[in-house]
Amino acid sequence: MSPPVAKPRGRPRRPDADQQQVRADIVAAARRLFLRDGVDAVSMRNLAAEIGCSPMALYRYFPRKQDILSAIWDVFLDELFARLAEVDEASPGLRLERLALAYLDYWLAHPQHFQIVFLQRDLEPGATRQYLETSGVTARYALFSATAAEAIQAGALPGPDAEPIAQGLVCLLHGLALNLTTLPDYGWCDATTLARLAVRRYLAGAAG
Repeated sequence: MSPPVAKPRGRPRRPDADQQQVRADIVAAARRLFLRDGVDAVSMRNLAAEIGCSPMALYRYFPRKQDILSAIWDVFLDELFARLAEVDEASPGLRLERLALAYLDYWLAHPQHFQIVFLQRDLEPGATRQYLETSGVTARYALFSATAAEAIQAGALPGPDAEPIAQGLVCLLHGLALNLTTLPDYGWCDATTLARLAVRRYLAGAAG
């Protein structure tokens, strides 16, 4: 007779699909709290209470609060780049302009998202650098340099290097988003008109 098989101790391991759902539920709850109360005001204990679990259970899925914040950055950037993927224009030069305007429009429509992604201080030293190195977000931003390169090839922008043009464009967009989202009571012109003017003047300057 074979000896009895010992049962594993502790709770049975959740299926991978269940674990992914729990992680998604945690991120969704953190997103609500972060947008409502601010990142710094929300503790892991607050978050555990929001989703109805113990802090120890929460730490099994996200060992650090920074991990949750990074997951929320992923959510916002997924939304953003899904919107940019819908931009379709045969002319590379015009497509670059429309990508820029769609990029800015997302942040203006979600000012708290912009603040959480770009203005939130790191919760741990070097967290932003680590995110840039491991998340693949840098490759996603290459959409701008790739489109600029197409515009150069089509003769709409000067060559040979598209990267400085793309980086300057993103910096311009962040400057617009920063001012329009953090100083909403200032007497800005219509945001769409201001953005179109700034982007067109920038690209015209790059082309000239």
